[in-house]
Amino acid sequence: MTLEEKVAQLSQTVAGYRCYERCGDEFEFSDEFKKFIKTYGAMGAISNILRSCAWTKKDWGIGIEPKHRAKVANQLQKYVIDNTRLQIPVLIEVEANHGLQALGSEMFPTNIGMGSAFNTDLYKEIMKSVGKETYLSGNHMDFVTMLDMARDPRWGRVEEFFSEDPYLASQYAKYGVEGLKSENVLACCKHFCATGDCFGGLNTAEVNIGKRELHDIYLGVANKAVKAGADVVMVAYNTVDSVPCHANSYLLKDVLRDELKFDGITLSDGWGVERMIKQMGFDNLNGSILALKAGIDLSLADNGVYLNLIEAVKNNLVDIEYIDEAVTRILTKKYELKLFDNPYIEENGELEAYLSSGVQKKLSYKAASESMVLTKNNSVLPVSNKTKIALIGEHASNLYYLLGSYTSLRKNGEGKTICEAFKEKFENIEYTKGWSFDNSEDDFENAINIAKDADVIVVTLGGNSAAAIYKTEFDKNTGAMVSGSGFVDCGEGLDTASITLPGNQLKLLKKLKELNKPIVSVLIQGRPYIITEVEEISDAVLIAWYPGQQGADALCDILTGKVNPSGKLSVSIPYQECCLPCYYNRIGEDSPDNPFDECCTNTYTDYKKRVLHPFGYGLSYSKFEYENLKVKEIGKNEFEVECEIKNISDIAGYEVAQLYIRGYRNSIRRRGKELRGFEKIYLNAGETKKVTFNLGYDELKIYSINQKYEVEDADVEIMVGSNPKLPLRAFIHTCFEEK
Repeated sequence: MTLEEKVAQLSQTVAGYRCYERCGDEFEFSDEFKKFIKTYGAMGAISNILRSCAWTKKDWGIGIEPKHRAKVANQLQKYVIDNTRLQIPVLIEVEANHGLQALGSEMFPTNIGMGSAFNTDLYKEIMKSVGKETYLSGNHMDFVTMLDMARDPRWGRVEEFFSEDPYLASQYAKYGVEGLKSENVLACCKHFCATGDCFGGLNTAEVNIGKRELHDIYLGVANKAVKAGADVVMVAYNTVDSVPCHANSYLLKDVLRDELKFDGITLSDGWGVERMIKQMGFDNLNGSILALKAGIDLSLADNGVYLNLIEAVKNNLVDIEYIDEAVTRILTKKYELKLFDNPYIEENGELEAYLSSGVQKKLSYKAASESMVLTKNNSVLPVSNKTKIALIGEHASNLYYLLGSYTSLRKNGEGKTICEAFKEKFENIEYTKGWSFDNSEDDFENAINIAKDADVIVVTLGGNSAAAIYKTEFDKNTGAMVSGSGFVDCGEGLDTASITLPGNQLKLLKKLKELNKPIVSVLIQGRPYIITEVEEISDAVLIAWYPGQQGADALCDILTGKVNPSGKLSVSIPYQECCLPCYYNRIGEDSPDNPFDECCTNTYTDYKKRVLHPFGYGLSYSKFEYENLKVKEIGKNEFEVECEIKNISDIAGYEVAQLYIRGYRNSIRRRGKELRGFEKIYLNAGETKKVTFNLGYDELKIYSINQKYEVEDADVEIMVGSNPKLPLRAFIHTCFEEK
């Protein structure tokens, strides 16, 4: 390969959504795309030819529809192969955070909801389905947020993350990667590393953590993803201890390559290399050398910055071996996909048949119904479908409110609004908007009037990350929303200093309370809000997150009891916003029942209660009882933990059994408690089932005072139940072991 052909494999200068124009059902590639091929004689990868959103404006009639996907992918490959000397196929990438961000694709619940389902098997099936859709579309790599922790609810991207807990997130990453790879597509996991701890919840801000926090919280999920076969790791925008991740050889080489044994492609985030260069004050030539040496193989959407590597090599400023190593990784993945044997996909209508088969719709409905978390119920739920309902709230009138960010543009019939679903499932319902994001009270009177005549009031509360609802303007580089005529408070670049409910939602809720009617509050949200007053006012509270395309049907079925709620909080809900941070697994976060350190309460004098609802909390229409805990030592630092769970109600339902550990007498101060196992089981009325957990080296190890993983000679308390009630407890003793 020539130097130009090699560097063309590394620099993603042309964005996929800019590379074509559509005329009817025919597609013509842009001059920018053709010029790159002609100038450099190759193209390594291209991102998001399918991307549809308010930013790209690729809507129905303008963008690539399902019937076009295979055709356009083949056309693109043919152009690259026919117009390059070595005829190396191109990798085609697509966003797939909760379904492909493409016209006609199913939008599943966002990840914060998926985490609340505590169902990794279901997530694997969803990602397997997403992988199949990707493959049938002639695409090769899915970008999926898997590596981040939801540590600050002020951050606009919290909806993209599974949990505040590294164990739960790592299980989702493992199963998600396995699901994608089972369909012969590359799994690109983002973002590496620690972007969830950004200062003040500000997107891309600095991260100030030590090695122990890095290893305890962030590397576990990356390790699971790598061991599951992650092909690509996308690097984060932020700094870690003042070093930008895109220039951080310690993270990208010492940790990711040497420690975690990752042998795939390291991919920059969009414009990440160019951004780092500007932040550090380098010129493009020396900045691109810094990124390459630090470990960035493939530069996504870099405005040609990585093309400076041609000059760098010619002037002996960087060794060609750095280029060759990166190119080899990219070519290896193309070889593993068998693109050199056949870069084309059959244009046989299989994709359209799969999308219309209903498979994804069923998975999406199941995910939505299992992800919603009931946090309060004063016996008002479930309600009969004959109940006279007053439905109030802006979220009920527009499907986009249910879908979250990284959502493709919709056409009529692709999902139901909450209002449409209610009218189908309830015999007597009236709807009005009521509250407003812009504080208008014009519809307050209508809301109060329909509520007066209702048996039950259902109010949607929360926020919005669907910019497609409004006329908006976006940053031309990052895609973050910078202005618009409507309210959007969640998503990339949409961080908030306050996490109180926006607009006049709470004001209307207080007025409705004066009617002395049962109130059910439904939270449509991508982050935890302060809902302390909402819980005081409401008779029932259901956190629905952004539940996806089938979310409205799932919501109705939970309210009527057709579905028994089973979600558990994947993130803690703060009591007040001044109590942040409130994630549960802080170092030294001890509970009042800790027999070893009763004096440590870790709270404020003015807010004794920092958390309204903790991680792992969630109610059901059923009632469960835990008993007969047995712990058996089966090897060195290997234990089998067994207990029985009984449904003591007359309603069948799912329960999420959770196992936590708390360590004592270690070389470091341990976290208050740490999730180390969970199992979601279905129990019929009166049924008893046995659950078994295994604790081994991976679950018991710590990043010790010696700055390495090892199991220490220490005591470990085992707690089993449904957090925060953990009625079954036992102690074990571990002995020293390192690997």
